[in-house]
Amino acid sequence: METQIEETCKLYYDDFEPFCQWKREEHETLEIYLQDFKKQHLRILVEKPGVVTITGERPLAGTRRSRFRKQIKIPKNCKTEEIRATLGCGVLQIRLPKQTPAFPESNTTSSSMPSSYLLDIQSSSSRHTEVITKLALQVLAGVLAVMVASGAYAYHHCGHAW
Repeated sequence: METQIEETCKLYYDDFEPFCQWKREEHETLEIYLQDFKKQHLRILVEKPGVVTITGERPLAGTRRSRFRKQIKIPKNCKTEEIRATLGCGVLQIRLPKQTPAFPESNTTSSSMPSSYLLDIQSSSSRHTEVITKLALQVLAGVLAVMVASGAYAYHHCGHAW
């Protein structure tokens, strides 16, 4: 009788690795696809040093259970105290908000971008101007070639009397 109870209480686990994908926008969001999991089946723990551990376990048939464990490293520029998670339509979204870098105010630029970005924009702008200039010269050369060819055609076919 006792062995029958032990066998009934013994759980069997199906471990799996859920599909995950990152969305990187104004904040980073990790999407974990967890079909048939509910909020009460999940646990999210922000651990030190800089790791988020996500675990989940849900019942299957009989004594079988499905479970997973996922650890992700928290980016250095993340506001750890503002990490949030939501579960909807079988997708767990873990939002890792980024810290906004504090740049010293400068009297030389009116932009809120760092000067290295401004330099990149200026150099890319000058490259853009070079490309436009070359393209304009090529178009001008093409137009001149068409005009000369048209003139030669008219001169040859229409005669010399104008």
